[in-house]
Amino acid sequence: MGQTIEQRRPPTFGGWSEPNQVLFDQQTFMDVSRERALKQSYDRNEQWNRAHMYAHKEEENNHYLDDRQCRLHDQWHAGQPLEADPPVVDYTTLPPYDGSVSYPTPPLHHSQWVDPHAMSYQQANPSGNQGGSSSSGAFCFGEWNDIMTSIFGPPHPKYY
Repeated sequence: MGQTIEQRRPPTFGGWSEPNQVLFDQQTFMDVSRERALKQSYDRNEQWNRAHMYAHKEEENNHYLDDRQCRLHDQWHAGQPLEADPPVVDYTTLPPYDGSVSYPTPPLHHSQWVDPHAMSYQQANPSGNQGGSSSSGAFCFGEWNDIMTSIFGPPHPKYY
């Protein structure tokens, strides 16, 4: 610690008054201590993350599989054809993108917060926002409530 403090002293340190030298050394000591504590905290967090990385990845995979099973069950229940995994798009066979062609998007599992059918509904009914109707638009609580109900189910009474 003493060597680090001496290395951080400026060349004019010897010409300073004694209180200024003591103050500079105390401040440097506190800075070095803070840096050391931050590095130890970072190393400890990094070690914890490395130790638990496998469990985190396994949990992510289990969530994906659970969401996939729920999606397949909902498709089966709605009478839709089941598609376990969407086909993979081979982008090497596609011509260069010039903006005139609409290429397929890569398969992704949808977010748990956004209704995956809301976008297809908006694309199917582009005239839904015309006329200044209060039942559609950015601040439509009814549409938001329908989306939340489709994701989480109907609202439940509060137990607190």
